[in-house]
Amino acid sequence: MNKTLLIAKREFRAAILSKAFLISLLTLPIMFIAAIGLPSLIERFKSTDTRRIVIVDRTPGKGVEAAATLELLRDREPAAAADVEAGNVEAGNAPTDLRAAGPLARLAFETLRGSADPDETLKLHYELGQRVSAGELAAFFDIGPAALEAKAEDPEQAAISYFTDRALDRELLLGVGANLVAIVQLQRSAGQNPLLMLRKERRYTPGEIANLLAAAAEKSAGALVRREFPTSDESGRLVPGKKVESAFKAILPVAAALLLFVSVLLVASPQLQGVIEEKMNRIGEVLLGSATPFQLLTGKLLGMTATGLVLAFVYGGGGLLAARHWGLVESIGWALPAWFLVFQILAMLLFGSLFIAVGSACNDMKEAQNLLMPVSILLSLPMVFLPVVMEDPTGNLARAVSFIPFGTPPLMICRLAATAHLPIWEPLLGVLVMIATTIGSVWVASRIFRIGYLSTGKAPSMLELTRWIFSRS
Repeated sequence: MNKTLLIAKREFRAAILSKAFLISLLTLPIMFIAAIGLPSLIERFKSTDTRRIVIVDRTPGKGVEAAATLELLRDREPAAAADVEAGNVEAGNAPTDLRAAGPLARLAFETLRGSADPDETLKLHYELGQRVSAGELAAFFDIGPAALEAKAEDPEQAAISYFTDRALDRELLLGVGANLVAIVQLQRSAGQNPLLMLRKERRYTPGEIANLLAAAAEKSAGALVRREFPTSDESGRLVPGKKVESAFKAILPVAAALLLFVSVLLVASPQLQGVIEEKMNRIGEVLLGSATPFQLLTGKLLGMTATGLVLAFVYGGGGLLAARHWGLVESIGWALPAWFLVFQILAMLLFGSLFIAVGSACNDMKEAQNLLMPVSILLSLPMVFLPVVMEDPTGNLARAVSFIPFGTPPLMICRLAATAHLPIWEPLLGVLVMIATTIGSVWVASRIFRIGYLSTGKAPSMLELTRWIFSRS
C-alpha cells in the first residue's frame, strides 16, 4: 500500500507541476470567457454602413405598409449602450446614425408595389437579385398577394419570401423577418376588430402596429416567470416556490456535464503519453523492479484522479463563488457538487484505466491513435444525448442512456442539475453500475498493463489484446 501511495504521489506531483497542466488550468477559463465575450466584441467591429432592404408588397388595396411600420419600430430602438453611457445621447432619442443596439438599427427600407402576375413578379425578383449581387441592396422581401387572406387556396401566394446572398443574417431574420410576419398577421386580423368597423379599409395604421409590437416587446421580458414548486415546512405551513433564474437553470446542466468531460479528457490524455514515454525510455523496467504491475497501475490511477479533483475544485469552486456572488447558490444546492465529485472520481478511474491500458500496449503515439479511437468514442458519444437529457431529464430515454456505464457520469450529472425531483435510487444505481464497470475496467487494464508495459515491437491487435486479458501467466 505504501508503494501504491508513493507512486500516486509521484504521478500527482509530476502532473500538477507540468507546464501542460498549468497552461490548461489557466487557458480553459480564458476560453470560456472568450466564448462569452467575443460575440459582443465582434459586434463592435461590424460595419456601420446603412443596409437597404426592399419590401415587395403584392397584397391588394392599400397594402401592408410594412416599410413605414418597420421604420417606426427602428426609431423606437434604444441608443447603443456606449453612446448612452458616454452622454452622447439620451436613451431612446438617438438619431439613426448613432444607433447600434437593435437588429433594425442599420437598416433602411423601401417599398415596391408588385402585381399578382407570376411573370411580372419573376422579372421584378430578377432585377432586385441583380441589385443585391451588385451590393446596392442587402436583401429583399416579397409579401404574397394572398398574405392577408384568412384561408388562402395556394399557400405559396400567402407566404412571405426573402432573398439574400448571405448564409446567415441575424438582422434579416430577427429584425425584418420576425417583425414582418407579425405585421402581416396583425393586418390579416384587423378586419375582425370591431373598433375598426367605421374605417373604409379596416386596416391598422403603421403607427398602431408599431405601438402594439413595441408594447409587446417591452412587457414580454417579465411576463413569464419560472418558479419552484411550493414546499411544506416543519409546521406544515405551505411556502411559495422561489423564483428560478431560467437562463442559469438552462446553462447549469450542460456546464456540469462539460466540466466533468473536459476534466477527464485533460487529465487522462497526458497519462497515456506518460506511459508510452516510460516504455520508450525504459523507466518502466526500473519501476517494476520495486513494485508490482497492479501497484503501479493503481498508483497511476490514484494520482490521475487526484489531479482531476484539483481541476474540479479550481473550476467548480470558482463557479460556486461566482454563483454565490450573483445569489444563485440556492439554485445549485449542496447535493449536486457532492454527486459531481462521486461521478468524477469514478469516471477518472474508468477512463483512466482504459487510457493507461492503451498506452501500455503501444510503443508511440502513432500506434496509440488506432487503439484510442474506441475509447474516445465511448467518452464522447454520451455528449450527443445532452440536449435530449436536459430537455426531458425524467423521461425514459434519459433514464436509459444514463445507465449505460460509459455515459453515466456526464448524463447523470446533467439530469441531477436539470431537475430537483430525480428519484434518489437512480443516481445510486448509477453509482453501483459505475463501480461494477470500473472494477471490470481496472481488471482488464491490469491484465493488459502487466504484459504490455514491458512489451516492445509491433503494436498488438485486438485479438492479441484479448489473449493478454485472459492469459493465465
